[in-house]
Order: sequence, then C-alpha cells, then structure tokens
Amino acid sequence: MKIRLRFTIILTISYIIVMLILMLGWSFLGTNIFARRIRNNTEDLYYKELRLIDQNYIQNFYKDSISFTDLKTELSNLNDYMGARFIIANSDGTVIYDTEGETPDNVNLFEYKNDILSHTYNESVKLPDYIDSSFVSVSYPIIYSMELRGYIVALRYSSDIYNEAGMQNRAFLPVIIAVAVIITILYILIYIMIALPLRKVIKASMEYSNRNFGYECNFRHNSDFKRLYDALKIIADDLNNLENYQKKFISNISHDFRSPLTSIRGYTDAMIDGTIPPELHEKYLKIILFETERLTKLTDNLLELGNFDNRGKVLLDISDFNINGVIKHTVDMFEGTCIQKHIRMKLVFEENETYVTADMGKIQQVVYNLVDNAVKFSPPNSYITISTTIKNDKVFVSVKDNGEGIPSENINKIWERFYKNDSSRGKDKKGTGLGLSIVKEIITSHGENINVISTEGVGTEFIFSLPRKPV
Repeated sequence: MKIRLRFTIILTISYIIVMLILMLGWSFLGTNIFARRIRNNTEDLYYKELRLIDQNYIQNFYKDSISFTDLKTELSNLNDYMGARFIIANSDGTVIYDTEGETPDNVNLFEYKNDILSHTYNESVKLPDYIDSSFVSVSYPIIYSMELRGYIVALRYSSDIYNEAGMQNRAFLPVIIAVAVIITILYILIYIMIALPLRKVIKASMEYSNRNFGYECNFRHNSDFKRLYDALKIIADDLNNLENYQKKFISNISHDFRSPLTSIRGYTDAMIDGTIPPELHEKYLKIILFETERLTKLTDNLLELGNFDNRGKVLLDISDFNINGVIKHTVDMFEGTCIQKHIRMKLVFEENETYVTADMGKIQQVVYNLVDNAVKFSPPNSYITISTTIKNDKVFVSVKDNGEGIPSENINKIWERFYKNDSSRGKDKKGTGLGLSIVKEIITSHGENINVISTEGVGTEFIFSLPRKPV
C-alpha cells in the first residue's frame, strides 16, 4: 500500500504541477509573448508610418503646400486611427506639437535621461513631468534641403500593448482547456497502464535491495515492464554473485595483508623490548623491509584493479609505438635480479622495429608482470626467451621460461584474482596473486587474447596478441 500510495502521490503532484504550469504559465508567459510580438509589430508599423508622414505631409509643409494646421489635423486623424500619440520637436529637441494636447512650456526631449530622439526605437520608457506612463516609441528625423529640421515621434503606451496582448491571449483559452482535458485523460491512462506493473517492479527492487535475491514475480504479458523486471533479475543475480565474490575478496586480501603485518609488528616489538639483541637488528630490519615491499606491491596492484570497471574494462590511451623498444626497456629493469640468479634474457624479434596500436603504458605493465613471473619461477643458470612475431595484421608477443611449469589442473585458475599455485607459495612469498589477473584484463580491454602453454618440469610460455599498426 505504501508503494502504491507513494506512486499515486507522485502522479497526482506531477499532474497538478503540469496543470499549474499550463494555466498560470500560459496566463503570464503567453501575455508577454503576445506583448513582445505586438511591440515589435508596432515599432515596424510606426516607423513605416512616420516615413510616409514625412514624405506626404511634412515635406509638403516645408514646401508650403500645406499649412501647419493641416499637418496637425492629419496627425490627429492618424492618432484616432492608429491609437498612436504623435510628437513633433525642433532640431534642438523642443516640443512644438503633441496630439495629446498642450505641452508644458519649454519641454526639451534631449534633456531627459531616456533620450527618445537619439534612438530609432525605445522600449518601456517614461518622461517625468511630461509623460509619466510607460510607453514604447519610434522616432524619425525630419530632413529638408539636406538640413535637420526636427523630429517626429510616434509612441504607444505599454498598458495599451498589454491590454491588447491579454485579449489575444484569452482568445486561446479554449485551446488551453482542450489541452488540459487531453493531459487529464493521458494521466488517467498512464495510471491504469503503468501503476500496477510498476508496483510489481518496485516491489521486486525493494526485495532485492533487502538482499532477498530469490524473490520472483510474474507478468501476464511480455511488456516493457516484464523486460525491465528480467533485467532487474539479472542485476540481482549479479549482485548475489558479487556479494559472494566480495566475501572471498575480503578473505583473501585479509590473509595477504595479515601475514606481512604480523611479521613487521612481531619483529618490531621484539627489537623494542630487547628480545632481539642490537647486533641482529640489521638482519630483522631487512626482513621488515622485505615485508614492506610486499605490502607496497599488493597495494599497487589493488589500486590498479580499482581502475577497472565491473566488466574488466579500463580507459585506454591508444597510440602507435614500437613494442620491441618497450620490451627492451622493461627487460633492463630486471638486470640486477637476473645477475643475482644467473638468468639470461634472450630477445628474438622478427623485425628490428615492430609497431603496434595500443596503450603503451598498459602493455608495458603486461610485459613487466609476465617477465617478473618468469624471473620469479626460473631456476638459476637458466634463460628466458622474449620474442615478437608478425602474422597478417597481428603482432604476437611471447614470454617463455624454463621453470617448474604449471599443473594442467591449475591452468584455468591462474587468471583468478588472488590465486596462487599451492606449489609456489613457499617460493613466491612476495607475490600477490593479482599480476596475471591484471594482465588478462588489460589484454581483454584491448579486444585481444592471451594464452598460456605450460608443462611441468619444462617451463611456461605466455603469448598475447596486439593489433599491428597499419602500413
């Protein structure tokens, strides 16, 4: 009932808001729209009319064809016909005639702040102590014999404009009422057609939000709400799986963090309380440093995983680069470790320079993780082969070691986060179980593939593909 009531309230409030916007909004906005249109039409009409008045009457007045009395009569007639107020001023701005009657002595239009003579059009201005009502005006210069003789101004009161706009707006009232009736009918249909199925979907979403992922509901027809519910059910199943994964994730990461932290704290406490004598401090400080590096690597890998979204995708900075150069640079990072373990790196490139189109930083990380794995599990006095080959529009990168290999039953598990081969746990104390997972997700994000070939006691080879730069 709460769900239904909530939806009903939202629907009713929405209906009321729409009706208020329609009625009140049109009442005010519609009037302003019509007023703006009338104002623009008035300006254009008055300007054309003033030009005709200048040509047909004022020019004839200066030619002595008509008298000033005749001119005032014509302007008075136009005042009645157009509803416009006409003002004639000398070139210095002094008003000499106004169709509204006598003007105060020495009225000069140039002295007002809203100078209606210097602008062709003026909107919503007043002339205090002369015209106190707001008006719009159009001015036209009177030029005779190449000399400015004065100005003629036509103005219309803003109140008249808004009265006419209101009349035009009210003429549309039947249309507004018809629209309101249609909106009312639509809201009723929306409620009937949507309320019940939406109620079911909301109920299902609430059940899933309460972690009741087994909740089911039925729909009679294969409607959009049925498809929405099916999508919601898929999300619920994914959330259920994610919850299980989260528990496993927390369990694994807690284990991997607890072990080095326990060692660091234990050795630190022992050095502080004197259990470990000063002459052995250096030995155990090196152990603490080793465990700290282990935590740093685990943290870096977790931060890297944080850049991936739920589908294992990551934003890529695609460019063209020489993959052979990236491999050489990466291999140089392992020079010290290889010297200690007496491991040789063998680079085999089909071409001196092989250009690919990918995210150089991410691919360098892939190469680093694979080489790091190879060095880690290679026995002393062995060698690691890194090669690039070209086939059609693909470049294949191979990292092959002569280590202990991976048992066949564990091949498919190596890509899982936090997975470590049990046989290697004693050797790979610094590993996090995230390196190959990151490698897999980076290559997948490029739309490419990575495969592994491994034989116990012989070695392991990782091969991944990259798109070759078009020639």
